[in-house]
Amino acid sequence: MKKLIVLPSFFLGLLLIFVLSAAFKYKTERKAAETKENSSLFFSKVIKKAKELSYFPYVSLSAVPAVLSNLSYDQWFGISFKDQRGIFPGKSRFVIKPFPLGYLFCQPVFIHLITLRGEEKNYVFEPSLFDYNNLNVENLPKNLGFAGFRVFFDTFEKERLVELFSIVGASYFRSLGLGQAWGLSARALAVNTTGSSKEEFPYYREFWIEEPKEDDQTLSFYALLDGESLTGAFHFIFSPGKTSKVEIENYIFLRKTVEKLGIAPLTSMFLQGENSPVLYNPLHPEEHDSDGLSIQLDTGEWIWGPLQNPPYFSSLEFPIQGKLLGFGLMQRDRNFDHYKSLLLHYESRPSAWIVPGQGWEGGHIELVELPTTTETKDNIVAYYVSDTPALSQKQFHYAYTIFWGREETPSSEIGRVVSTRCAQLDRTIKEYIVDFSIPGFSEGVSPQPILLVGQGAKLLELRVEKNAYVSGFRLTFRIQRQEAGSIPLKAYLEAKDFPLTETWNYIDFP
Repeated sequence: MKKLIVLPSFFLGLLLIFVLSAAFKYKTERKAAETKENSSLFFSKVIKKAKELSYFPYVSLSAVPAVLSNLSYDQWFGISFKDQRGIFPGKSRFVIKPFPLGYLFCQPVFIHLITLRGEEKNYVFEPSLFDYNNLNVENLPKNLGFAGFRVFFDTFEKERLVELFSIVGASYFRSLGLGQAWGLSARALAVNTTGSSKEEFPYYREFWIEEPKEDDQTLSFYALLDGESLTGAFHFIFSPGKTSKVEIENYIFLRKTVEKLGIAPLTSMFLQGENSPVLYNPLHPEEHDSDGLSIQLDTGEWIWGPLQNPPYFSSLEFPIQGKLLGFGLMQRDRNFDHYKSLLLHYESRPSAWIVPGQGWEGGHIELVELPTTTETKDNIVAYYVSDTPALSQKQFHYAYTIFWGREETPSSEIGRVVSTRCAQLDRTIKEYIVDFSIPGFSEGVSPQPILLVGQGAKLLELRVEKNAYVSGFRLTFRIQRQEAGSIPLKAYLEAKDFPLTETWNYIDFP
């Protein structure tokens, strides 16, 4: 006769917990797999649509009513979306509100919603969706379209929604981390920003936004890009936080050959800084969204290019030796006293750091700087250019992630530049002071300066001294100009033939 084994209640409880945990894990993993599969299937549809669109000639958009295109910025910004729940009625930590057409944003974008059941629905524009703040905009047609959308996130900290992402105007979008102020932007592509061909600005024609669940920490959406020379399909995954993250995958289809195709472009503003010979606004010694371009290579080299407001158009290429690990436009200076603006909060503006994924082999990073006399115009662009020519009918596939926050670059033991200053001593002689902060700064370190002065100038004086105020060293040198053009400068500190700091990369303008 078989004996009946009776398990104590304690072990039965453990067994029940194990079974329930395994079931929950299986359900969660299955749900995540289904979500990923559905996203892949839908992205495939957008890719197919972009590819088919590239076979046809480009057709420009119809003009929006003049009553909208003639709006001022304040009038346009004063228009508000009525439904505080946004475009999705369900409970979620995300609230998405569309932007109305008007002002400079007059390229209609059509929005589609992907419900939790996987159904696709058109979100049709109606004038009644917006409060036009007493503007005379009667008789606007239905299905006119939108200009883009903005994303609010409930942080659960202050029991209020915070706007952390927006996408509006051609293919521009921007994000920031919690507690920061709006600053630089990104866009889908940079087409012929430099070179002999006319620059183009592709734009998003359609968005498909996945309805977020109540406990979701990410927002997924898709975009169809169109332009004179190309089309594209984009998948965005936005993750808000102290450092917000935007994961991007795209497929690009060329209608015709593009002279220069810039991938993952970042757009910023630099009016004046500690290295500026002219101050356009003396009340605010520094005014910029970003103060430098940072590049990380797998060779161990870090490059820092301080931004400038140049006297004329400037384009500088940084060849990728080895593999590109990351690049970005950074706002390193976080000292309020350097800006002194209670309204604009430059010290709180985000940096944007890009980590490449698929498709980033060879090529170079290009930094474009334009002269400006006002802080209202973006004059800085940085992007990646592949060695592979962007020929007609060719297809490209890229993946990358943009981190938006105060300090988003990977930690490094190598020293970095904390300030760049210069002074014109006479008509031909200029003095530079570059401060390097070094982690684990030691009084016993005696660095050797490495300085390269390009053709057109000669070195007059060079010295290195300890700078305890930055836990590092100060490099001071003087050059004498012999020619009138732009002169490249490079410098870093080393000890025992090993680099102690990143490479300071600069252009001396006449």
